[in-house]
Amino acid sequence: MLVGGVTGVSGMSLLAPRPAATPTAGASPALPTPVPQALTGDGTVDAVAAVLPAVVTVVNQGGMTRGSSTGSGVIIDKARRLIATNSHVIEQLRSVAPSSAIEVILSDGTRLAATVLGNDPKSDVALLQAAGPLPAEAALGDSAQVPLGASVVAIGSPGVAGLTTSLTDLPVLENSVSAGIVGGKGRQVPRTDVRGVVLRDLIQTDAAINPGSSGGPLIWVAKRQVIGLNTLVVRSEGQAGLGFAVSSNTVRSFATELLDKAR
Repeated sequence: MLVGGVTGVSGMSLLAPRPAATPTAGASPALPTPVPQALTGDGTVDAVAAVLPAVVTVVNQGGMTRGSSTGSGVIIDKARRLIATNSHVIEQLRSVAPSSAIEVILSDGTRLAATVLGNDPKSDVALLQAAGPLPAEAALGDSAQVPLGASVVAIGSPGVAGLTTSLTDLPVLENSVSAGIVGGKGRQVPRTDVRGVVLRDLIQTDAAINPGSSGGPLIWVAKRQVIGLNTLVVRSEGQAGLGFAVSSNTVRSFATELLDKAR
């Protein structure tokens, strides 16, 4: 059973940096690399501190459940107010078309309207632009460089059935952190809610991913960089489940192409 990371008020629904290139005339500015935070000596704590301010909750007023649904996202460009998330987080009910009613909740609780600049259901990536200023940004790492067994943390805003009674109560577990390792790379898993779509270049992890976590960052602890967007978990009865994240290189490729076309 594939379980995606969107949670709704009325139920849960399925769902390195690369080597620097020489700038060319007319090219979109590269996505920024934030200045590293001061270290505390605890790798996991440092990684969370570096990325947590850039994590947002995404509220879709016309989401995949009846009523509103929530997912997660990560700010990748503070100056341009750009937020990366999963396509399924912002899609309309029974459609891959983006919703026109999206809101993001920042780590300090501030709510901002957001516009979907573009989404790609085939890679499950979407790019949002917030209507107001954002507090921080996270660095996109080179997912091709992360080794098997590397320590990772996932951040997102999972909802728990029975603990929410209205949209104002969401998210109930915002900015939750779970830890694990990279268990596989280059995985392929079908999007069972969209016929014929197979998600590729996924990172496998045992870090806990739950409904509402989709679109939140998977962070390489050693580098304090985002190497993926937590996307889905494959879980069968009696099994703990395996989590999968869309790779940061897939996210970067989509965002760069989208911004280039918008010029």
